[in-house]
Amino acid sequence: MEKGAEYLIDHFQLLFQKLHLDDIVEEQVSSFSVARLEEMVVSITKKELSMITYLGALLGGIIGLFQGFVTVLIG
Repeated sequence: MEKGAEYLIDHFQLLFQKLHLDDIVEEQVSSFSVARLEEMVVSITKKELSMITYLGALLGGIIGLFQGFVTVLIG
């Protein structure tokens, strides 16, 4: 199993070159309409920005609690 994984990792780039995946992906993306591409970008951006907002709120809450504990212990 381990040798098989090593073989795949070593030959992964060669496999991609033989399959011409970069050409296939480029062809598929270029066939999309501008409206479809815009819709995809907006959808992905919306999800990512909302996740960043939630993680920021979580991180801010944790930092606030830590500062509150430090203030109570020092004061």
